[in-house]
Amino acid sequence: MAAARGVEFCYGTRINALEHDGEQIGAISVTRPDGAFDSLKADAYVLALGSYSPLLARPLGLALPVYPLKGYSATLPLQDASAAPMVSITDEEHKIFISRLGDNLRIAGTAELNGYSTALNAVRCQALIRHGKMLFADACRWNEARFWTGLRPATPGNVPLIGRTRYRNLYLNTGHGTLGWTEGPGSGRALAAIISGQRPPVEFAFTGV
Repeated sequence: MAAARGVEFCYGTRINALEHDGEQIGAISVTRPDGAFDSLKADAYVLALGSYSPLLARPLGLALPVYPLKGYSATLPLQDASAAPMVSITDEEHKIFISRLGDNLRIAGTAELNGYSTALNAVRCQALIRHGKMLFADACRWNEARFWTGLRPATPGNVPLIGRTRYRNLYLNTGHGTLGWTEGPGSGRALAAIISGQRPPVEFAFTGV
């Protein structure tokens, strides 16, 4: 839908730096998929890179309190669909989340502080399988698990950073922790209002750093 309305997506493009003059961003330095260097220019820029946002903000003198909190998931094909849940379940005791995805069951959780490493830790992967078996032993083909890990952009209070920075055309939309998909539409709508000079539709302490 976005592409149909003229949005251009630059896949395989590396962001090198945000170029600035001390007051505003002038361009984004990028490397294209073919290795060519390029500059992208715009009226306004939104830094929405999750856990990686602080890495581009730091050279601008912006210290964002966002840290990569590593989480894991195991996706398993169903063996007996009737033995699997149909709705999302949160196991508060073990801090894991279980979701039905068609003919698969996904078990996710854990919180690992390990910098920007995305290497899989076998112990944590097996812990997800162990807890899943405790709850739904007959549901899945447990030996066919597909494991994944990713970095949640965590802030100290689990409150995202949304709003202006001291650079007049640079905005933040990052630090959503475990709730990126949940909070994404609302934070995007609110930030669009801020950039357009309007009042956001929600009451929130929008940031200015």
